[in-house]
Formats: sequence, structure tokens, C-alpha cells
Amino acid sequence: MGRFCELKKIKKTCANFVNKGTVLFEVADLSNVWVLLDAYEIDLPFLKVGQKITLTVPSLPGKEFTAYISFIDPFINTQTRTASVRAELNNPQLILKPETFVMGKIRAKLPVSEKSVVIPRTALLWTGKRSIVYVKIPNAEFPSFEMREITLGASLGDYYIVVSGLSEGEEIVTNGVFAIDGAAQLNGNYSKMV
Repeated sequence: MGRFCELKKIKKTCANFVNKGTVLFEVADLSNVWVLLDAYEIDLPFLKVGQKITLTVPSLPGKEFTAYISFIDPFINTQTRTASVRAELNNPQLILKPETFVMGKIRAKLPVSEKSVVIPRTALLWTGKRSIVYVKIPNAEFPSFEMREITLGASLGDYYIVVSGLSEGEEIVTNGVFAIDGAAQLNGNYSKMV
């Protein structure tokens, strides 16, 4: 019983002379595909082989696909601070094509307690090495904010768990963070966005 396959790559044209053993073309079976994802190192403890991933594809709005993790690279890319994660997906209608951009989401139990501080992604200035928020100074005559470095835990979609640097009840800037940072720089208080 055969499977439908697509021609992946033609190596030579028919008009050329070929030697014995020369590869003329490659055939790829796209009915079952691999999805390669990058996972931040902070999220790796929540990923397991066999775990379900829900995939969305920007070029196919409104459609969701289900894949399962088959491999998690044990090495971290030193440039991106991510590990490669491979998932396998049935693609019987051949909707997904090689090199298609996808986004993956998983459901995992995170170590969140009732006392955990969670902030929106929009509140965060990330310098590449440091995570910074602007905290409202209580009882100030005018609205005033101080820059504070925090340590982030796992991401929760558009939110982050704060491991340290921020206490429950403190008010932070959640929108317009770059405007506050720009004003601070004009006053000589730099966030060191480098």
C-alpha cells in the first residue's frame, strides 16, 4: 500500500548527463510531519516527551493542530537561550508545508501559589540580560516611579511569574513602560537597555 508523497527537490534536469548513483530527486512523505520549536530554558522543566502541544499557523487563521513532543534537545543554544523541541503531527490532508511558521502552546501545571506575583508582559522591559519594571513610589507628591530589576519565573502566555524583586500589593506600570523609561533617561536615570 502506497502513501501519497510530494516531490521535495529536483537535483538535476533531464537534459543533463548523470552518472550511476547520482541523486536526481528527493521524495518526502508529508502525511506525518515534524514540527521544530524553540523553547526558552526557563520553560523546559514543564516540557516532557509525549506531551500534547496545540499549534496555530498564522497562514491558516482559526485552525488548530495537535502534535506530541517526541524529542527535547539536551543542549541550550547560547545565542538564543532556547532548546530545540521536536513534535510530531499527523498531516493527512497535507495542509502543513515544510518551513511553515507555527506557534505552539502547552498546558502545564506551574508552581503558582496564592502568594505568587504575576505581571503582564506589557509591564516588562527586558534588556536581554535583565528584566526591569517601574514600581510606583507610595505617598509621593506627584506620580513617581522607580526602576527595579526583577527575576522572572515561567511565562503564562501574556503574563510572567515574578520570582523575586516585587512584592504583592506593589503597583507597577503596565502600559506605556517605554514612555516612563524615556522620561527617566531624560532625567539621568537609565534603565541600561543594553
